[in-house]
Amino acid sequence: MRLFQFMALAVLAAGLLGGCASPSPKADKVALVIGNAGYDNVVKLVNPTNDAADMFTSLKKLGFKATCATDVRDRAEFDQLVKAYVATLDAGAVGVFYYSGHGVQAGHGNYLIPTQVQLKSAAEDPTRVLYAVDDLFDRLRQRRARFQLVVLDACRADLFAQAEHKPGSRSAAAPRSNLVRALETVARASNGLAPIKDAPPGTMVLYATASKDLAFDGDGRNGPLTKHILEHIETRGIYVEEFIKRVTLGVEQETLRKYRKRQTPFIYGSFSGKFCFAGCPGDHDVPVPPAF
Repeated sequence: MRLFQFMALAVLAAGLLGGCASPSPKADKVALVIGNAGYDNVVKLVNPTNDAADMFTSLKKLGFKATCATDVRDRAEFDQLVKAYVATLDAGAVGVFYYSGHGVQAGHGNYLIPTQVQLKSAAEDPTRVLYAVDDLFDRLRQRRARFQLVVLDACRADLFAQAEHKPGSRSAAAPRSNLVRALETVARASNGLAPIKDAPPGTMVLYATASKDLAFDGDGRNGPLTKHILEHIETRGIYVEEFIKRVTLGVEQETLRKYRKRQTPFIYGSFSGKFCFAGCPGDHDVPVPPAF
């Protein structure tokens, strides 16, 4: 796993390498950004490391204390990163969890796929080596942050089909792995993520596309969802609801134009407060930019 910059470096080192460390100080705005692309167990992806690097840069510009990790190897590393992230949140904080990479639904849950997990035997439950989105939510519930945005820019390849090139994807062809074959034996295992029914209070969860559907990896530097997040996240004077509308419209228009198939991002959860990434109207006379 390559890390651009650590939030709570000492905490991560203590968890991953052993030893003692002081707790990381709290921050008003905190982010954990993960991009998984170099998979050993499923088809490799092209854009997630770019997505993560660019999201990290934008969030830092917006004053977030951010951690960026790429090619997270296993469930334990996922959990250690999330634990360190959650430890910096408090009741007045704003949090962003961003993930770009493979995801899958299996059984009753959604899972993010680490890059190097392997099954020890054909009988092993494959979901035990993946990182459950419910585990992330359980961690987030420990801290009642003022607002949390969870972005899951996942499901960019058909994991269960024989390797083939799909329009809008530059992922390298690869044979179906033992992990994928094991997932096929799990009830309700399929491409795409299932709808979110129990997001933590004050949390909005943004999917790259509708549940049980596939997203495009994109033919540029970023995937469509991340590309349009980056276009609008630093725009001053727009509330998060308007921000998501602009992102959604941009993704729909681009994918329909390029691939003749509309990709529609979906939002789950609830948030009744007010938040703007780059300042809200009334904050130091921030002007409201017109919608396009």
